[in-house]
Amino acid sequence: MNNELADKLLRAACEFQGQSLAARELCREQFRRAEPERNNILRILIDGQIGLIGNKVTQKIEATSSKVSYQISVSASFIRTHFLVNDFILNGDLVEAITLIRKQLESLARLHELDSEPLLKLSGKVPNIKNILKGTAGRMYGDLSEVAHFSTPRVAELLHVVEHGELVGPSLLPVFTQNGFACFDTVDFVAVYFIAWMLEKLPVWYLGYDNSEDKSLLVETIGLAVDVGVLRLPEDGGAYA
Repeated sequence: MNNELADKLLRAACEFQGQSLAARELCREQFRRAEPERNNILRILIDGQIGLIGNKVTQKIEATSSKVSYQISVSASFIRTHFLVNDFILNGDLVEAITLIRKQLESLARLHELDSEPLLKLSGKVPNIKNILKGTAGRMYGDLSEVAHFSTPRVAELLHVVEHGELVGPSLLPVFTQNGFACFDTVDFVAVYFIAWMLEKLPVWYLGYDNSEDKSLLVETIGLAVDVGVLRLPEDGGAYA
């Protein structure tokens, strides 16, 4: 590759990345201006609780096992991915965000599986969503998988269709749309279940840990999630849908 070609390629990459960064910054501004206040409060509640959980699980656990170590690793990955997904949604990268939300749902399923199944039975197998998360969560997984695999033409709508004269096609640059709010609803739905699982697990991992204050905050979070439509009250006394 000669210098002229290298310069041409580098310039093209830098120009496109520069356009992408500008488009993402605009998406973040537009999202924040359009986001309802109560949804923003819910995001702060959820992000803050996950941050607190992240700080706790960096501390040493006195008594551990292979199963506990695995659960801690899955939890750490969930926490890291949660904030990556937030950034993707704010930036308008919805296909990428939804693909990672699917991973989050699988991680949550694996955490629950590890509570009831031997580690050797689960090792090397994909988490079974249907056996762990039923109803709304099960249907949600199908929708997330459709996007993750780009298995239907309608997924392209998440890229935002643009028109230039007679040319019509998906935008290469992220664009703010109302779909971002629906994505955050899904993130919050999964995150609430993760927080609930973690709050029951922390006293087991850290003997003497008092989770009463954390539970009170989770109750407040669930109440707000119900109010804004992220969760629905169970009709039969079961889990939130």
